[in-house]
Amino acid sequence: MQITDTHAIIYSTDAPTELSPVILRAPFLIVLLTAVATTAHAQQLTHDFESFPTTPKAIPRLMATPPPTYWLEGGLIGGIGLGTLSAYEAGGLCESSNCTPARVAVGLLGAGLGFTVGALIGGQFPKHTNEP
Repeated sequence: MQITDTHAIIYSTDAPTELSPVILRAPFLIVLLTAVATTAHAQQLTHDFESFPTTPKAIPRLMATPPPTYWLEGGLIGGIGLGTLSAYEAGGLCESSNCTPARVAVGLLGAGLGFTVGALIGGQFPKHTNEP
């Protein structure tokens, strides 16, 4: 790699008396960016949004209980289903004489994953109440 005169001026420790163009441009760019950087119109909250109100009178609406969903039922179905299936498949893949610890460990991992996914899916469906 060959160093040209421009690189020698910028990176040299024994630079000549003249300043490099990069050093002269840096303060100008910093001042320009500081003067231009202001808050955008979208960053200024002017009214309450439906998703997250900013006024104190809206705090009771935020603390209301969410409607009941089927998250627990979905989690149990997913946990039992995937836990049983993964424990069964782990037994088929085991090559040692004692496969019980491997089946239990893989079954618990599958049950945890199945419960999480099932609860997330079940939480998307609201329960219907029988109110007159």
